[in-house]
Formats: sequence, structure tokens, C-alpha cells
Amino acid sequence: MRVATLSFKSIIVMLTFFSCTSAYAVAKDVCLSPGLVKSMLSRFNITAMDDAGKETKKYTEADKCDKDAFKKTLLALDQIKTVSSQKIKNAPDEKSIDFFAFINEKVKKIILMPDSSSLCGFNEGGAVLDPEKPDKIIRLCILNGKMPVSQLATIIVHETRHMDGYKHVKCSHGLYKTLSFPECDVSFEEQGSHAYALSYMMKLHNTLKDKDDKFRVRALIAQSVEYSFNNVPFGLKKGGLMLDSKNRLLFFDGNDISVVNEFNDKITSFVLNLGYPLVLHQNGSIQAYTFSEKWNFVAGPLTDNYQKLGVDTRDKILDVYIDNGEKCYLLPSEIICALKDSFVNFKLDGISPAVFYNAPDMSKHALMRVKDKSGRVFVIPGSILFKSGDKNFNSAFEDKKHSLEPDVSSYAECENGDLIGVDAEGTVVVKSKDSEWKVDDRFNGVTVKKIIPYYWSKQLQDFLKG
Repeated sequence: MRVATLSFKSIIVMLTFFSCTSAYAVAKDVCLSPGLVKSMLSRFNITAMDDAGKETKKYTEADKCDKDAFKKTLLALDQIKTVSSQKIKNAPDEKSIDFFAFINEKVKKIILMPDSSSLCGFNEGGAVLDPEKPDKIIRLCILNGKMPVSQLATIIVHETRHMDGYKHVKCSHGLYKTLSFPECDVSFEEQGSHAYALSYMMKLHNTLKDKDDKFRVRALIAQSVEYSFNNVPFGLKKGGLMLDSKNRLLFFDGNDISVVNEFNDKITSFVLNLGYPLVLHQNGSIQAYTFSEKWNFVAGPLTDNYQKLGVDTRDKILDVYIDNGEKCYLLPSEIICALKDSFVNFKLDGISPAVFYNAPDMSKHALMRVKDKSGRVFVIPGSILFKSGDKNFNSAFEDKKHSLEPDVSSYAECENGDLIGVDAEGTVVVKSKDSEWKVDDRFNGVTVKKIIPYYWSKQLQDFLKG
């Protein structure tokens, strides 16, 4: 949030990984129906504006064959209208909001802003300016023409809720904690902008039939419930996700151990990617968990590059780093990072690595860090510098000011306040406040590769079945 500005960026972040869902895809060469254009323009005044505040376009029925921003805006509004009519049984939010009626009441004018606008900096999705509230105006950022319809619809819902005065607060955990401005809601129960957006996404998920469409929306839902609320909703408990020696992904909240999934083949590693875990199989495949018993296989550059590593290399992987544009693999003596068409490597001279320390970070200045078996933390240069001839740029250096627990390679805080960790040998240890780490007998017989802080509950998974 900037002065008099309320924004929504979490959905935009996901666009680097997901394209528009096919159920609401845009066919650029197909004109909008005259009836849809007439209906929407009878409700909303839609214009385009440059960064200087000059109106560059007032859309009319003659623009029915627009191929980008106007077309997507009308399709988004039409999607909201369609989704609003759906009834959800046993929804975890227990809300039945008519989002289209709500928007129709609160919004009279929609201003489309170019991605070059200062208002659209740092992946803003849209904004409501305090002086424009009496005139019922919202602004939407159409980022490089790449805004999928479903995400644009969610942003419209989110921004419209700001018209009622709901503002964000500083985030207390997760990906957005590193932002210098407020970006979270206190809770789902207060029914702010994130809550409305989340309820809309759950209704949207219920309308979709294609499994890939549903996966993409579940990924957005997972990101929202993990990061957008300081009091995490739907009974999700605070704890740690861990990959054990039996190729199981477990969740531990300080009291109960839950088996999220048990795999029939060897798992190389797992990593948290914007709110949902990715599991990397030794055979070269990658699966994603988005609060569904049915895990989705991931296709695209990430999987393609992972498969190019070869079986022997994949078998040596200690950990994976996906953040800040990097896709890197930690091996016993080096780091291998995937570029667009090749790999680069970084030799770990004098470092005995255990894991990457990759806390969620949206600051755009996130650094790759490796924790070694003795508890030291080393900052690694970006992969673009691996081949630099200047040692000032391509050398690792020890971070002596970090506040990480030194006696474990990774750890998470649980619902009851205890810490659950794993030492360099893979033994699970637990620590209460002001106590020492001790072996946790509940994990007797298994070792663990890594623990990642996470929020999880069966309740949300049961709702998002399919």
C-alpha cells in the first residue's frame, strides 16, 4: 500500500508460472458479442489513461473487436457474472456472495492503466485511490497484455472490496513479509479484499471441469491461504513439511504427524514454490501439490531442464532453489543452475553443503544462500555471475549476521510454538522455548532431508478435491 493507494499483487506473481485457464481463454480474432458489450457498458464506464492522467480512450460498442485490454476486462466481468450464479456446497468459507451484484453497486468507472504507469510498478494488479472513491472508480493494470482473464476477474473483485474502506496490514509471515508496505489482511473473517478474492477463486474452481484449469486455480488459492492472511484461514495449522527416507511428504504441527502423500518411487528433493510444494522425482518428473489428493505433473522449462541433468546428477541432488528467477540444484561439491538454453555451475570450495536456505522473499534482492553441515550460512552470487572473471562478484562469502538456528540444517515453527528441525544427519529434533534441541522419538526409524515452514489442513484439501 502506498499513500491513498490499495493494491493487489499476489495473483500477478503467479503469472510467471501459469497462463490463462482454457475455460476462459481469449480468442484474439473473435469479436465480443454486441449484447455483452452493450450490457457491460450500460453498467460501467471503461476508459484508458496514460501515466500523466490523460484519457487516451473511451470505449464504446464499436470496440467489440478489441483484441486486448478492453476485451479481457469485459470477459472478466462476464466471468464474474457467471461464477456468481454458482452455488457451492460445503465451502470452507461458507459465504455466498453475488460478486457481480457487489461490483455493479460499488463501481461505475474502470480505468485501464498501461504497464509503464508508475501506479503499476512492482507487479501491481490494480488500485483504488481515496480521492476517486466517491466517483466509484477502480484502476486496473494491464501488464504487457499478459493478464489472463481469470486473474483479472479476481483482481476486479479484490479492488472493488477496497471501495468499502478495507485496507491491508503489514504481513507477519510468508512471501509478503519482506515487502516494505502492507499487503495482507488480518484474517479471512474480517472479509477484506483478500477474503473476497479468495472466495471468488473458490467459486471459480467449482465451475471448472478441466483438470489443468482446476490445478492452476488451486495454485492461486494455495498461495492466498498461505501468504495473504496473518491469521491463516480454514483451520490450517502452522508447522513443517518434510520429505522423509521412506519417500513420504509429511506435515507436523507440533502434535500430529500427517502423511500428505506417499510416493512409490524415489524422490530427489522438494521445494516450496509460491505457496505450493513441488516434488522432484529421481526419474525426472516433477509434481505439484495444491491441496488436492491428485498431484499434478508439471510440464515446461523447469521439468525439461531437470530431466537434462541426467540420472546420476539427479541422484546426487541435496536440495533445490527456485526463487528470484533462479532454478538451481545443490550437489555435494557444486551448484548447478539452469539458464535459458544451458547450465552453469558454481564450485563449493571449502563448503560442505547441507541445504539451500531459501526463505520466501519478494524484495527482488533475494540472495541464494547455502547452509553447511556445521551451521554456517554462505551467500552465493546469482547464476549470471558464475562465469565472471572477477572474484569480487563470483565468490561465496559467509553471512555471520544471520539469525538462523545454527544446530539444524532446516527447521519450522509449529502451532504450539515449538521448533521442529533436522540436523545434518537427517535426524528430526525438537526444541521448546529456551530449551536445547533433542531427538524427537515420534520420528523414530526415519530420517528427513529438509523441513519447510508451511500451513496445512485436511479441511481445505477435502473441499478442493478433483
